[in-house]
Amino acid sequence: MSRLGPILIIFIFSSCSMLNKLALNSTSELILQGSDESLTEADWNHFRLAAPGNLKLIEGLWFNDQENLNLLGLLIKGYGAHSFAVLETEALRDLLQEKRTDKVSRTLLGYEKAIFYGFKYLEVKGISKEKFFEKEFPNSLNSVFDKNLNENDRVSIFYFAQAMGSSINLQRNNIEKMAYLNHVKKMLTWVCEGDPTIERGACQMFGAILEASTPTLLGGSQMKARDLFQQLVKKQPHNLLGKLSFIQFHILPMLEEDEFSVEMEKLRKELALWYSYNLGQVNALNEKYSESRFFNLYNAVAKERFDIIWSLRKEIF
Repeated sequence: MSRLGPILIIFIFSSCSMLNKLALNSTSELILQGSDESLTEADWNHFRLAAPGNLKLIEGLWFNDQENLNLLGLLIKGYGAHSFAVLETEALRDLLQEKRTDKVSRTLLGYEKAIFYGFKYLEVKGISKEKFFEKEFPNSLNSVFDKNLNENDRVSIFYFAQAMGSSINLQRNNIEKMAYLNHVKKMLTWVCEGDPTIERGACQMFGAILEASTPTLLGGSQMKARDLFQQLVKKQPHNLLGKLSFIQFHILPMLEEDEFSVEMEKLRKELALWYSYNLGQVNALNEKYSESRFFNLYNAVAKERFDIIWSLRKEIF
């Protein structure tokens, strides 16, 4: 019996570990299935306050199962989306005034967390960080991704690319960072050609933002960005963040004051209609927003950013 003691102990701990993993897999699957509910949130402040606690909870779960792709995917998407929707919005005034402040640094920290988990995700799928950062990697990215990844990985890769692209965009004076813009574009192409409708058309919006934010010397084109934004606005008229991004990333850098005034007034009216609907003040004009609840968070971000941009109009022009 004395010889059986250690064996029984090993068996018990092994069983506990297996049970923990089973429980984490079930939990992560439930969280993943319900994660899109946050897109229906019309109160930006509520999302701002709720998201960090949820992300820390998921991090705690991941710490106990570090190869769990569901949890890694949630962390990539969560930190990428939170950084864009909340942190970058909080830092927008400083960003438009080209100030390097704590708010800007916090935004970068958020994006870097998403990037950190993005590399962990790729490592689980057999793609090392060292391999990814090879300068020639974009040339073989499609074949490597096709070999190691599948359609279930596209959402995670999209938010990984979005976070990396946004981080680079906020550090355009960093030549070393800018060198990896092609990696970002290749990842977005792999995702969006495989599933153009992923994340309710987010490919079109972030593709346009990336195009507008890329310096001309590195292949960016404001004219192409304009076309992409206009296509997005036409295709998704209830996505008011698309209209706001058109103003923020194209009209402002081009210093088109007359167009700025026209587009801001149109957006002001649409935001008022959307907000009144969510306040329960339903009428014939705003009832169109009844079938676009999954754009609520986008529209809430647009509302916050609109107020900031409008308050700076005299300084910008």
